[in-house]
Amino acid sequence: MRTIRTLTVTESVAGVLIAMIVICTAQIAYGASATLLAKKVTAALHGDRRLNGAECYSATPGVIILTGKVFDEKSRTLAEVTAYRVRGVQQVVNTLLTDTGQWQAEEAKINDTLALNGLESLSVRVIGSQAYLSGKVTSQADQQRALRVIASISSLQVVNFSWVVPGSVF
Repeated sequence: MRTIRTLTVTESVAGVLIAMIVICTAQIAYGASATLLAKKVTAALHGDRRLNGAECYSATPGVIILTGKVFDEKSRTLAEVTAYRVRGVQQVVNTLLTDTGQWQAEEAKINDTLALNGLESLSVRVIGSQAYLSGKVTSQADQQRALRVIASISSLQVVNFSWVVPGSVF
């Protein structure tokens, strides 16, 4: 025959309190380990000047989220590899943006707008705060129109390498 023991109210409350203490201690340790890991990864990232724009945080133990902006894809990959090299990192979520990515987006927007305006023979290459216009047009008016089109959609400084090649008279 089995004996079933009932708990007193005091024993029940004590059990609940012990469970709460264990859970709170685990959460504190969990938070401290995630914060410590993020600090270690941040120190590793800041150890390389190419990764100065990279930051990180840890949402769960072993998982690092990279944020911020670096120069190019090579630096973005380097930041991810650097984070993985830190002991305790099990997964890296790389949300880093790149300057060159922004340049490419601006470049595509300008080139698409030039094409929509009938200036397919011209193209722009964006590097930093400058847009380099190249190609050939058949008139000075088209060259000036291209410069106006670019100025209407972008605040970049335009360096004009385009040239005018007059079309056939006949």
